[in-house]
Formats: sequence, structure tokens, C-alpha cells
Amino acid sequence: MERTVIIGGKAGEGVKESANLLSKVLVGMGFYVFTYHDYPSLIRGGHNFSTVRFSDRKVKSPTRYADVIVALDGRSLKRHTNDAKEGTLWILDASVSGSGERVDIKGKVKGVMTSSAVLGILLKTFGIPVERGIEAIKGLKNFDENRKLLEEFYSQAREIERVEPVGERKGEYISGNEAVAIGAVDGGLEVFVAYPMTPASPVLHYLAAHKDELGIKVIHPENEIGVINMVVGAAFAGRRAMTGTSGGGFALMTETLSMAGMSETPVVIYEAQRGAPSTGVPTYTEQSDLLFVLYAGHGDFQRIVVAPGTAGECYELTREALNLAWRFQVPVLILGDKHVGESFFTESIERKRIVEEPKLWRGGNYRRYAFTDDGISPLAFPGTKGIVVKGTSYEHDEYGLTVEDADKVRKMKDKRALKQKTINEFFNSRNDTVKVEGDGSSKRVIITWGENAGVCDEVGKALGFKVLRPLYLEPFPARRIKEELVGAESVTVVELSVAGQFEKLLRTYGIEADSRIRKYDARPLFREELEKLLREV
Repeated sequence: MERTVIIGGKAGEGVKESANLLSKVLVGMGFYVFTYHDYPSLIRGGHNFSTVRFSDRKVKSPTRYADVIVALDGRSLKRHTNDAKEGTLWILDASVSGSGERVDIKGKVKGVMTSSAVLGILLKTFGIPVERGIEAIKGLKNFDENRKLLEEFYSQAREIERVEPVGERKGEYISGNEAVAIGAVDGGLEVFVAYPMTPASPVLHYLAAHKDELGIKVIHPENEIGVINMVVGAAFAGRRAMTGTSGGGFALMTETLSMAGMSETPVVIYEAQRGAPSTGVPTYTEQSDLLFVLYAGHGDFQRIVVAPGTAGECYELTREALNLAWRFQVPVLILGDKHVGESFFTESIERKRIVEEPKLWRGGNYRRYAFTDDGISPLAFPGTKGIVVKGTSYEHDEYGLTVEDADKVRKMKDKRALKQKTINEFFNSRNDTVKVEGDGSSKRVIITWGENAGVCDEVGKALGFKVLRPLYLEPFPARRIKEELVGAESVTVVELSVAGQFEKLLRTYGIEADSRIRKYDARPLFREELEKLLREV
């Protein structure tokens, strides 16, 4: 059993809220739900829509064609005509000229409270008891007024089909950004510093709203340069610190990123990609920051880059990112995107706090950059009695004192290169660096990354493609991918980049594709769209 609902209207009319409320009801009935939100960079006006896809089987991506379309204005009717299929039910506001179920919504309610009216209509449409909707809106402001609207519009609507519960709740309804936030906390986050930038801002908002119960500090400085310097300062002082931003904000952070590499300071940066370059298409998605994040900064220094593709992976990889940064004393970047960050998944996330102890100084003559067998020096922090802790952006000796002597410069670079070898050995010893999904036995292979996870997995299963997706982009798991490609008859690279940045990265490691699918209209891949494109190639 599977249905897709599209709700369309203007910003400020509760479109997103109504979709989330409906989704929460459906999750409570045991359905898997995937919710996609599409909106322009306007506070009011424009065209917003949300797609709610629910099924008794796991769903991880949006679909193009809807079973029910709610149009709150004429633009929504026009915009979503191509998203209808044979038998699609249209629910139209009374102000909209068209064929379908007509309800006077906007004549009776304005603004975000429209969400309760729309929820009531959709619950009745699917024959879902109104009591489930009342439970879902309990957290809203003006509960009594919202309840009245819900019940009023529920009574006015017509039942089209009866959707029954399909079992116990399969997981929680959570976005990728929320999962990043709680994953960071469970990885030991103590200080979160950020300047708001779509689509990473929800992480800042979530942590700020829950900072007291989570026991963390949340700071909003004047700009991204101030942000990254505060993160480095907090980490130098011994606190697990992190920030979140998008491409433009990360661009401002790159000089300090190099300083973190030189000073071997463990910082974590969540970089949520959006339409680019420059301001680009700020509320939409893309995969065009890949090479920038892999190579940002001046000079040679070590970094780790992880790339989640689901809310569950956002939780797990962010939690691990905090520990990796402190284990290896390097910057760790979480390369996300608008689609995963702002979409909502039904995920069964097993929360577990994992805070690994880094290599700490245990006494004796303290040298911040001491030479060791693995390139990782013991940590101590300012204020420790009897020692001096010195961090620096200059090339330095073991104590952190500035050097320019050729031999000493070479030795410290060799020391950091040894750390890179240690990092490589750590990841090469693991078999979980690449996800194998889709039809695992097929000789037709898709290689993709990040936000294409759900759609490639679903379409791969349906059309008979094995799907390979690296979870770590630096160090890149080339060995694991090549092992999975043994016997492959065709290889197709799928990415959201006009320049083919991911394919360029694969070629760096000797991995060649027979065909490629590149989408670059700042929208995610929809299931029907990928099916068509794969049939064409």
C-alpha cells in the first residue's frame, strides 16, 4: 500500500506544517513516510509545496506523481498539473477555478493555522479518525483554536478511501538536520558555534532550542569567520566544538581550516550543500561543493570527509565525526545537502552516546607536537599545571615554537604525513566504508553518493542495478569500490553536478564509468525520473 500527497500554496500558509502533521499521524499508524519540502527563498508568497509519500514498505525518496493534490491557490493548480496521474484526486480551495473536491479554506482561516484545516481535510479523505489528528496538533500554539479548525474541516470533507493502521510504529519522524544535531551531542559535542545559513540553519535552531536539556553551549557570532575561529579556540581549550554552514559560509572559513590543519586542532564542520555558485539557489539542493570541500585550504594538511545519505547516517556519521576529529586531531567535514538535511525520514535510530577518549598527555616533559610512531601527539590543554601548551599557525618544532630551518620543517611535515598513513590504515581495515544497495547480485552497477542514496537504492532494486555509495570521501575507499566492481558489465555514475565532480573524483582513483546521469536543476532526483533516465542510458 503506497500513496503520495502533494500540498501546494504560498509561503506563510502552513504548507510545510500541514505536511509534517499528516506525516506524524501516518508514522503513528505504522507507515514508513518520506516527506520532501520545496520552497523559494521568500518569507511570504511564491510557491511552496510539500510531498508526503507513505507506504507499508520502506520509502526513502520522493516520487513525482501524486494520488492526492491539495491546491490552496491557482498557481498550485497550474504548477502541479504535470504531477497528476490518472485517478489523482484534486482538493481545491474555493478560490481556485478547477475540477475537484472544493473546500472554502482560505475564506475561513489565514496563515499558518491553515495547516490544521488541511490536516482535517486529508484525514477525512483517507478515513483516518480525527482523534489521531488531535493528538498530532497538541504541540501547536493556540491548541483549542487549531482543534476547532481541525474538527470543522474534517466534518466538511469527504471520505475517499479508508487507510487502516499497518502495525507498530517503525521509527521516529526525523529530518537529516535534526539527526546531525543529536548525533553531534551523542558524540560528545560541548560547544556549537554557527551563523545561520540555509540549509544548515535548522541544526543551529534545534541545538539552541534544546541547549539546556542537552547540556551544551550554543553561540551565534557576527559572521562565519568569527564562527570558525571560535570553534578552533574552543577545541584548543579542550572542548568538543562544531559548526554548521553551507558553501558560501565554508568559503569564508577556509583560511582558518588551514590553521586547524597546521595546529592539528580537532574541529568538525557540517557543510550542507545548496544550489551554487555564489548565492546560487539558496533553498534548493546540489552536489557541487564536493571537490571544494575535499581540497579547500592552502597547503598540505590532513582531513576526513564523511557523506551521509539518510537521516540515520546523518546521526551515525556525525557522532563518529566528533570522535574521528579527536582521535586523529584533524578537521572532519560532514558533507551534506539541502535534500537530506531538510527532508524527513522514518528512521529507527538507536541512540547511544559514544565519546572516545583521545590520546592525552600523561605526564613528563610536554611537547604539543611530539614525534610518535603514528604521527598523533598527546594532547594537553591550557591551564594544565606545570606545563605550557602552545598552538600555532606557523611551522613549528615539537614544542610549538616557530621554526624555519629546512630540516625541522621537513621533519614536522613528515610527522603529519605519518598521521595520514595512520588514518589511511584505520579506514582500509574497515569494510563499512561503502554501502552496497539496490540489487546486490546485479552486474549492472550504479555508483553515487550523498543525497541520491534513497532513490538509487529503490530504483536499483526495481530495475536490477547494484548500487555502490561511499560513506567516506576522504580517505576515499577506492579499494572497496574496485572489489565490488569485479565482474561488472556496466557502470553508471549518478550525481547532481553539471561538471561531473564525483566522476572526476572516481577517475582520480582509476574508476571509469560507461555512462553517466547528471541532474543540475537544483532539485533532487525523483524516482520516476531516475527510472526513465536509466532506461535511456
